[in-house]
Amino acid sequence: MNTQQINLLSTLFNESLDAILILDLKTQKFILYNQTALDLYNYSEEEIKQITPKDLTLEFMTNEEMGERQKNIVEKGWDKFTTKHKTKDGKALDVLIKSKKIELNQETPLLYITIINLGKEQKLEQEFETIFYSSKDGIATIDLDGNFIKFNDSFKQLSEYTYNELINIPTFQLFPQASKEKIQELINQVIKEKYIENFEATFITKYGKSMIIYITMNLMPNQKEILLIIKNFTLLKLIELEKKFKSLNELIQNISHQWKQPLSTISIIASGIKLQRELNLYDISNLDNDMSKIVEITNYLSNIINNFDDMAFETFGKAYSICQLISEILHEMKKNFEKNHIKIITNYKVDNKIYIDKFKFSEAIKNILNNSIEAFIETNVENRVIIIKTESINNHLNLKIQDNAGGIDEKILSKIIEPYFTTKHQSQGTGLGLTNTYKTIVEMHKYLLSFDNSEMLFENKNYKSLNVTITF
Repeated sequence: MNTQQINLLSTLFNESLDAILILDLKTQKFILYNQTALDLYNYSEEEIKQITPKDLTLEFMTNEEMGERQKNIVEKGWDKFTTKHKTKDGKALDVLIKSKKIELNQETPLLYITIINLGKEQKLEQEFETIFYSSKDGIATIDLDGNFIKFNDSFKQLSEYTYNELINIPTFQLFPQASKEKIQELINQVIKEKYIENFEATFITKYGKSMIIYITMNLMPNQKEILLIIKNFTLLKLIELEKKFKSLNELIQNISHQWKQPLSTISIIASGIKLQRELNLYDISNLDNDMSKIVEITNYLSNIINNFDDMAFETFGKAYSICQLISEILHEMKKNFEKNHIKIITNYKVDNKIYIDKFKFSEAIKNILNNSIEAFIETNVENRVIIIKTESINNHLNLKIQDNAGGIDEKILSKIIEPYFTTKHQSQGTGLGLTNTYKTIVEMHKYLLSFDNSEMLFENKNYKSLNVTITF
């Protein structure tokens, strides 16, 4: 045995969670011991060297009876039994003893003794039972064939079965037919990998109620049982609500971004009027037009706040018609399109309902449309058009927004969703619009978002265009 192997064995011996003693049968002294043994019996190293096995046992045994027991272990080669031991201060211990004969040489027979504190094991078992039966989550143990062994009240109440009914049905009966094979696969996976966590499934109660649950399974130490934990998804709604409150900060940041440029425009108009009046240069005939611009912008800002009030606390996951949602957004932005001479063409081939946070998702679509408006202003394209259409591709709903503003340079196309990246002058944009759009559509809602350049034929003329596609 090389040095590395010796060091490894020494580490395993000293770090074992079980107490280990090595007894010299001739001298009846313990020649080796680990720290767990010292802690268990409350002896120091010097003290444990001076005691014998007789000093540890609480059984009434003579020296002859102790010798006979040790002789039987040597002849058999090993033994296992439960008994009572005592610590240095007389505290009683229920222990399991595992003894094995080892021979480093024929003249010095040794016993390798492992002591397991059954009191500690019983305490752990009691703690487990307390958690098992008091948990608000549904907890059960099942055998490897999926039959119930025991379950807590929360599991029984969730299933709506009585105790006698539930104990006599297989686990698979609590799931729809289409999921039964998957549950069997999960059991096989747990047997192999010992553990799975938060698998989403549909749970069917005795009276046919369906609910979405999360399943966690653990293979028990005896390798014959599986601990099954189910969480009712409706209970997790409270957690989702907490997350929604945390997201309010992000919503406020989005509003701040939406307000920044309009407020800047109001400030420029007002400052311009004030300066020109001080210099006696202001043309009073422009006053109505300037005031109309300010009123238009303040209405836009007011709409943002109204949307925030309506949607900020709305339950995430409510289904909305995609076509109706787009129509509402276009109606809200109508004046802005007319002001910039942009024609809107819609082509709705399908109209599915989508599960979204309406406020955030609407702001993401507005960011895309405002990006097109800014592109038209920058490129000064005539015959401006934005085409919005829905279609079904490979059983997925696609929403496509296409403008003829000239597309985006291919060299920077991949960078447009990066934070603070902007093609405008630094004073004109923060570069966060499409970044926030990506976060909302992809990271928050888990839908797909893509950008690509293409050609568009509009009124018998070809234009370079940018396509924005959302796949649900």
